[in-house]
Amino acid sequence: MHAHELAEKIYRLFAALRDTRPLVHVVTNFVVMNQTANALLALGASPMMSWAGDDAAYMSGVSDALCINIGTPVPERISVMKSLMSLAGETEKPVVLDPVGAGAGQFRTDIARELCAFAPAKIIRGNPSEICALAAGHLSTKGVDSGISPEQARAILTGHGRPDRNADALPNGASALLASASALVVSGKTDMVLGQGKMVKIANGSELMGAVTGTGCMLSAICAAFYAVAENGFDAAVAGVAVTGIAGELAAARVVGPGFFLPHFIDRLYALREADIHQYLRAQVHCF
Repeated sequence: MHAHELAEKIYRLFAALRDTRPLVHVVTNFVVMNQTANALLALGASPMMSWAGDDAAYMSGVSDALCINIGTPVPERISVMKSLMSLAGETEKPVVLDPVGAGAGQFRTDIARELCAFAPAKIIRGNPSEICALAAGHLSTKGVDSGISPEQARAILTGHGRPDRNADALPNGASALLASASALVVSGKTDMVLGQGKMVKIANGSELMGAVTGTGCMLSAICAAFYAVAENGFDAAVAGVAVTGIAGELAAARVVGPGFFLPHFIDRLYALREADIHQYLRAQVHCF
């Protein structure tokens, strides 16, 4: 697929999203709830940020997509996440799983692996370390111990949401996760989207996206919004990554540091045009 064709496909999904304003149910960490909701609104979607267990079944019935983020794994929230993902799997609702910090300790890693077993058509989005942790559990039949040092755990946690300059290669075992997902997003300096026998590398974005909290979490929610209007998770993930990266790139051009980056990022999501996608998209499609 040529770059022009890919840009056109992304814009068609973007236009469909704005026309339909899908209701995206986001159960995310406490740190990023506000900016995630604002990013979805600016994009053209409708956020719902409830995590109450008593209305989980009702909210699952009325929402168009679900985004699950384990950044603050309070037991009550994890129980709701499992219920919502189970319901989504039964109804084939679009789901995005963001396994924040998977690999950094057994507790968090086990939660991520348990959630990974639900909703086989989901999108999984994480950084290379998180994807490796999930892949290790998927390839094992015994329940793998996290087996990492405190220094490695610290690197996973401090690196979440920050572009990894050395992460241009696909993490070991990542493709095995496609047995339980429709698409896989590996976030790094160059983002990689896998699915349908293809890999798309997207080189948009800015280092400032790693200098504020929550850009990765917002990306996961944005992918969920696109999944609500896309035919499959792979197309949704490509569109979500591309639009988020382009908006971040355009926002960074207007600021000198992270202080004003986030409001400019929200503005760019709101004001993004078809011409911006065609002009700034930097993507390569590979078959495997």
